[in-house]
Amino acid sequence: MLRIAVAALVLAATACASTSSGAAAGGRGGNATVTGSVTYPESGLQGNPCTSVSVKVTEGNSAALGSGEVKQSRGNRCSFTVASLPDGADLQVALVVDPGLKCANGAAPTATPGPTTMNIAKYASPVVSYKLTCG
Repeated sequence: MLRIAVAALVLAATACASTSSGAAAGGRGGNATVTGSVTYPESGLQGNPCTSVSVKVTEGNSAALGSGEVKQSRGNRCSFTVASLPDGADLQVALVVDPGLKCANGAAPTATPGPTTMNIAKYASPVVSYKLTCG
């Protein structure tokens, strides 16, 4: 009986330790989100802007954080969401344009604003609006 009690105690302690060592504890995950839109010109782009852009969120020199999605929206817009971001950290949010997306004159479109640093509160979801322009 004592062996069973000790084994149960060890299992319970191991389970508690393993749940706190996940992505959120390592600073890589969380419950903050960034949402927004990307407006693009009605004409003059070669390619589909909504499949040629992504939003990259990093902390310092880390790899991209969160899980992102870009969808076609109404008019000349894409909407995006990047979820599962750490809260309370200085995060760099940037629009990444695929090199294959070109303006009619062959130049790359300009994205504004540039990379932004933000500190997102727990469960917050700030909105960022980007614009692609040609020429």
